[in-house]
Amino acid sequence: MSADAYLVIRCDETDGTQIDGRCASEGTWPVRHDPHTHRELRRLLKTHRGWRRTRDGRDICPDHTTP
Repeated sequence: MSADAYLVIRCDETDGTQIDGRCASEGTWPVRHDPHTHRELRRLLKTHRGWRRTRDGRDICPDHTTP
């Protein structure tokens, strides 16, 4: 499948393992950019890869998601 552009969401968890103190995980999905939005990307990542969005607006990767 080809894509015109890749939307990317970076994990907002601060785990202290990276230079800037943030997790380096990124969530992507190979979909055509138009009409897809970051909202659609978050839905796909939640459904298929276990990402979640917190109430305060942070995106959390599956490595930092608590069961």
